[in-house]
Amino acid sequence: MNRYILRYGGGATMPATHVENIRSIPGLEVIDESPKMLLVGGEESSLREKLKDLPGWSIHPEQEYSLPDTRKKPE
Repeated sequence: MNRYILRYGGGATMPATHVENIRSIPGLEVIDESPKMLLVGGEESSLREKLKDLPGWSIHPEQEYSLPDTRKKPE
């Protein structure tokens, strides 16, 4: 399952009706939520199709970064 960040760009918080519409997508899992973003797992095509009808939303694939090992090593 691919994970995506859905960001709401309008208003102070996400409209509850928009969130309900997004949660109703078959096969979608809401992993985390903040006042203006959702982290979801699911199919990109169904997400993009639903977001066409919901103004103010953008979709971004989740990116992971590995942290460098900064521990000192014995010489």
